[in-house]
Amino acid sequence: MLIHNISEIFGMLFFAGFIIALFVLGLMGIAGMFLNIYRRLIGRKSSKMEPCRACGLSISSSTIICPNCGEHYGRSSGFANSIIGCFIVGFVCIGLGFYALSEFFETFETFSFKQ
Repeated sequence: MLIHNISEIFGMLFFAGFIIALFVLGLMGIAGMFLNIYRRLIGRKSSKMEPCRACGLSISSSTIICPNCGEHYGRSSGFANSIIGCFIVGFVCIGLGFYALSEFFETFETFSFKQ
């Protein structure tokens, strides 16, 4: 009986940790979405210029390839810098978190520490 209760406690703690991780990941995705929106709005107001490291031409700091010499800077907007990507990750993780939370309450509603 004691071993059964210990396994239920560890299962409950693991499931709770998984739910917390989903909510944290979802909140990070939503925060990333707002951060990317802020960066895009500020980036349009102040375009910082820097010299190309190959030819010295003044180019934008967000340039991927120099238009004069073709020097590649390797900067690209990946999935983490995508507003839509962060939105999808954020709301999917929060939705899964709420679903897992409802399953958690259904699974462990009869759980008691008394024997």
